[in-house]
Amino acid sequence: MDINTDLTEAQKRALQENSDDLEKLQSQLDEARSKARSRLESAGLTNGTDVINCLACIGCDGWSPDDDGGCANCPHGFFSHNVI
Repeated sequence: MDINTDLTEAQKRALQENSDDLEKLQSQLDEARSKARSRLESAGLTNGTDVINCLACIGCDGWSPDDDGGCANCPHGFFSHNVI
């Protein structure tokens, strides 16, 4: 499909539904990340200004992308990281 081609109604609907689903996912991800930061702060692992590289462990030396899109320095998945 050429990027300059007019979209059909079905294509427009599919794109809109994808957009809506991703927007819902983003709000859920934002909420989970906020809760995770709050838990870490309550446990004394951060003071609110420190950036923890991984929300699931303290053994990560920082984000370094691997071939699969995860962090080469940590066994946790992309969404565990405080990088977005």
